[in-house]
Amino acid sequence: MTHPRTYLNPVHPHSFPDPFVLKHRGEYWGYCTGLWHDGRAFGVIRSRDLVEWQSLAGALEPLPGEHPCYWAPEVSCFEGRFYLYYSVGNEERMEIRVAVAEDPAGPFTDSGRRLTHEPFAIDAHAFADVDGSRWLFYATDFLDRSHVGTGTVRDRLLNPFALAGNPLPVALPRHDWHVYHPNRPEKGGVRWHTVEGPFVLWRKGVYYEMFSGGNWQNPTYGVSYAKARTLDGTGEWEQADLPILRSGGEVVGPGHNSAVRGPDNRQMWCVYHRWSAGSKERVLAIDPLDWAGERMLVLGPTTTPQPAPNPPAISDLLDAPAVVAPGEEIRYATGGSAFLAEVSVHGGFSVILGGQHGELLRIEGNAPFFRLLRVEVDGPRVTASLDEEPPFQRTRIAESVATLSLAAGEFSGFALTAGWEDLFEEDGDPAAIGWEGSGWRVEEGRLHGEGTSWTFKGPTPADFLAVVNARLESPDGDYAFAFGDAGPRIALKNLPFPAGFDPTIDQQLRFRKRGKKLEVSWEGISLGDFEAPPGPLRLGLGTLGARASFEAVRVTAISNS
Repeated sequence: MTHPRTYLNPVHPHSFPDPFVLKHRGEYWGYCTGLWHDGRAFGVIRSRDLVEWQSLAGALEPLPGEHPCYWAPEVSCFEGRFYLYYSVGNEERMEIRVAVAEDPAGPFTDSGRRLTHEPFAIDAHAFADVDGSRWLFYATDFLDRSHVGTGTVRDRLLNPFALAGNPLPVALPRHDWHVYHPNRPEKGGVRWHTVEGPFVLWRKGVYYEMFSGGNWQNPTYGVSYAKARTLDGTGEWEQADLPILRSGGEVVGPGHNSAVRGPDNRQMWCVYHRWSAGSKERVLAIDPLDWAGERMLVLGPTTTPQPAPNPPAISDLLDAPAVVAPGEEIRYATGGSAFLAEVSVHGGFSVILGGQHGELLRIEGNAPFFRLLRVEVDGPRVTASLDEEPPFQRTRIAESVATLSLAAGEFSGFALTAGWEDLFEEDGDPAAIGWEGSGWRVEEGRLHGEGTSWTFKGPTPADFLAVVNARLESPDGDYAFAFGDAGPRIALKNLPFPAGFDPTIDQQLRFRKRGKKLEVSWEGISLGDFEAPPGPLRLGLGTLGARASFEAVRVTAISNS
């Protein structure tokens, strides 16, 4: 019997503060604050699974002159080149600069450009919006507020080397846990607050800025977030009151995070640093990042063995790109009618979805530099997109997909993961997206049911992780989950939630099935095991004399080794 692979934090047990991780062509590239062991600025490490890391040469030759502080590097890929945004100075005065390379490993060369003009500017984060605009989020000082200190702003990137010069506030200090020092000497003895380390994600029409607050040297340091529905507003974003990642037990000072998709391209991961034993150095840690409705979650910090980042069912073309000439192809069996495939494409490309009797759909385009092609197939529905842009192709097909072929172009980093995800972003009959059952409807980004009724979708992979976000819409009754027609039906009220659990706000439950064992958890807390039928089955959502709604359902095939 094989045992599921696990990871244990820290995943890189050496100094790696302020970590940023870039995923490019199926591989991960990590960058950190400070001078590296070879004397160059910014450490670089490389991985294919977020757990095993290889140390490389430092990213950047230090600048001429006295610059003792090299902080918070972040690498952004734009039109085939790599731009390293970083902070440099003497701690009291810091500026943001940009260096350039042709490869994520570097070497990077400083461009000679200073992007910011404030006396103190740190922690640059480059964000590409869905409309193609690009923004730089960073931290700077605010001295004319009731909560004096450092906060985050955003400014439009006119090009990789220049800002518009109109920074707007995003998350400014406002809570007691943001205090850096009660009477900071180098700031004239003022009660100083710090909000720093911005990292931005977009989901279902909402922008989320993750940030770190407090003093990076202390146990009070942690990660929270602010959210907004547009980048064009002039006011501050709405902040969560408390950290979603904080010190506890043997974990001290988790913070300054980035986020990246895991190897299966479904689960997001929070990448952060925390103090090692004895607070000797800040080391690299990872834990799952997710949402329950609009509430952001980090399922950590963890200190015990955890399920490792899930690998895709198929992983190929990592060592070198493959050039496929017209008339040739690289063919993969999809293993089912619901899957996500990602591959980096260059040049004129053609990808063919095939059925039992031949070609079903051809996806074509042209990429003047490597771009990420994402193809989602869920039964008859097919969606194709490039990078983080809106889909350029949506269609329905009449037959199940059995093969995916790379038919023409240059390809790198192919990955295929079985399963499906529904975010319920289009109103209408849920039967159009594969849900069976009467009386259910999709409205305002949610799947709604009421009374006592069930809706089912499947089949699932044989072994899977199902992630479900749900809330109770009426004061009485319950909602429930079913696993196969003969499998367990699990009502919310029968699970041992901790005191204070509120079913009327969005909650996330996770169901991990291996063989006949079904493990149920809530926000990293185990709620028990159940017996389930082996092999594929249908996933059911139910209302038990109540109104309930479901904000997201994600089913991903998992590996048992």
